[in-house]
Amino acid sequence: MSFTPSQLALLKLLGDGNCHSGSELGAALGITRSAIWKQINHLIESGIPIKRISHQGYQLPNPLVLLDKEKIIGNLGLAQRLNPFNLHLFTTIDSTNRYLKELPLSNSVEICCAEIQTQGRGRFGRHWHSPFGENIYCSSRWTLNYDLTKLSGLSLVTSLAILTTLNEFNISSNIKIKWPNDILWNDKKLCGSLIEILAESNGTIQIIIGIGLNVNTDTRNTPLPDKPWCSLYEITQHHFDRNLLIAKLIVNLERYLTRFIDHELNCFMEEWNQYDYLFGKKISVTQSANTLSGIACGINASGQLILQDESGRKHFLSSGDTSLQEKL
Repeated sequence: MSFTPSQLALLKLLGDGNCHSGSELGAALGITRSAIWKQINHLIESGIPIKRISHQGYQLPNPLVLLDKEKIIGNLGLAQRLNPFNLHLFTTIDSTNRYLKELPLSNSVEICCAEIQTQGRGRFGRHWHSPFGENIYCSSRWTLNYDLTKLSGLSLVTSLAILTTLNEFNISSNIKIKWPNDILWNDKKLCGSLIEILAESNGTIQIIIGIGLNVNTDTRNTPLPDKPWCSLYEITQHHFDRNLLIAKLIVNLERYLTRFIDHELNCFMEEWNQYDYLFGKKISVTQSANTLSGIACGINASGQLILQDESGRKHFLSSGDTSLQEKL
């Protein structure tokens, strides 16, 4: 779904977070108050939380800076990059990962971002909450000259690339990575990623990396029923330009993927250990057939989680859903 030029112009006017009357908005767009009312209704029906304030006008609950193709491309162009890219920007989409799956194969990095996802998902098919215009829903498709059997550490490297991006903005020193792909702050989820392998041919692999990063949502006043979550706004009390964040994420992803291909996971071990959320904690790991409990002992060179059970036996896990147990 796309918005009309009038609807996008309305969103830009309301993006300052102030209240604007129907007359003011109509004069700015050159249409009647009745037409403004109809356009506002359409935006609200599309999931945009515009408030109607009696006898005053319309207001967004938070300031809004829309995704801007020229800004993202401009910021990407400022970096020393290796690969050509194509940027696909949507107002609304079911899934950025799904879109790239169906896109014809190319030699460029394909990037898809949206203001809102209606069917965004994380690992194990979990729904990813995607409010309009507040957070980052970004997928990128890469062609890697690499052995498919060595890709097990890719989700860890992706998480490190995301964390490096956040560190460039001096967000917080208390952000950690929960194996394999959850990024947490104060035990609350800030970001997640989903990696899908599309095809393998003649030593090359097509992969999609989907990233959901909570940026400008006031998560303290928008609790989720299943798991505690947070945002960059909650951490810093500042709103961020998602256009710059997206460009930085893509640049760091490229750098980290290049290092991963050249040097494998070994060159990231020290960095991983610095941000390992689970290390030394008593955890449970749920897999399809069983649940294991024990102490998390870091990862090995393949990216597997090392779990030591009560008998002292070490298990090397390639997948699973981890949760903390009570403290020892």
